Amino acid sequence: MFEKELKVATEAVRLASLLTKRVQSQVIAHRDSSTVIKSDMSPVTIGDFAAQTVIINAIKSNFPEDHVVGEETAEGLGDPFLEEILKVIDENETNFQQYNSAKDAIPFKNQQFPLKSVDDVRKVINFGDYQGGRTGRFWCLDPIDGTKGFLRGEQFAVCLALIVDGVTQVGCIGCPNLTLANYGSNDLPGHEPFGYIFRAVRGHGSFYTTNTLQEPWVPIHVRQLKNTHEMVTLEGVEKSHSSHDEQDEIKKRLGITQSLHLDSQAKYCLLALGLADVYLRLPIKLSYQEKIWDHGAGNVIVLEAGGQHTDAFNDVPLDFGNGRVLLTKGVIASSGPQKLHDLVVSTSADVMGSRK
Repeated sequence: MFEKELKVATEAVRLASLLTKRVQSQVIAHRDSSTVIKSDMSPVTIGDFAAQTVIINAIKSNFPEDHVVGEETAEGLGDPFLEEILKVIDENETNFQQYNSAKDAIPFKNQQFPLKSVDDVRKVINFGDYQGGRTGRFWCLDPIDGTKGFLRGEQFAVCLALIVDGVTQVGCIGCPNLTLANYGSNDLPGHEPFGYIFRAVRGHGSFYTTNTLQEPWVPIHVRQLKNTHEMVTLEGVEKSHSSHDEQDEIKKRLGITQSLHLDSQAKYCLLALGLADVYLRLPIKLSYQEKIWDHGAGNVIVLEAGGQHTDAFNDVPLDFGNGRVLLTKGVIASSGPQKLHDLVVSTSADVMGSRK
């Protein structure tokens, strides 16, 4: 089940990962002209738009009836900026040509979606305007998760999930800057120049390999611990994204002394690999609603690796059928077992419940 969907997702994420890795230094060097500041004051780059264009184009070329919930929109983008996006895609055209020369190639472009003009780019980006919902199937896309990390030259991820009737079924995450040797893993080469790619299909396990697909797919599993003192937490770098003070209080109460801070859903990948144990994302404001593209791909990868993934306040599974947002009060993912996850969530709820 979902064999073609997994293949399309894997190759689309891989190519977008290679593209964003190659343009990262250029975007950093020309940040003023390559970056747009959105209404919520968050940055979005030419890399974000190019990756979204490439991935949605692949989806629509293979599954033309499928909808896409994408983070970015072409609204407000002028033709000169769209020209730059098209230029970035054209400069990476050899990646498509190399892939399309394969005997079992999946088309990433066709006559319906040619990507030859700025109007083509605008149209494809805006296919990501679907509002989500509880019935039917749609793809959930974050073309560059962790844009601030991307702009610092650090961690970011390309994230894609297929959601059917409100449940994640396929997840794929590309981590172009991830060096697993830095986190204690020697299973695959630790200095892979284009990072790694992780994927899962519900009911079929989680796997990873190098982003160039030169190594075999390796099954991955979370660690199994007996107490919270052994846990290593995963937290974001940006203090504007989560309540670090409350997360520190949770760690103090649970006796957790080790933490890793990095951007993006790469945190879910380290958790699924068994290199850390708890991802804490507590909202700064309880009114904040998490976006589904920030957690969709990580959800199925963590669950299929044997982990837990719930609301940080009520210990309920994440529901991806409520539109473009999660109706949760924060997010916690852990390696489990269930009793330890429940303890982390109950401690989180107590800490958040004490807000005045």
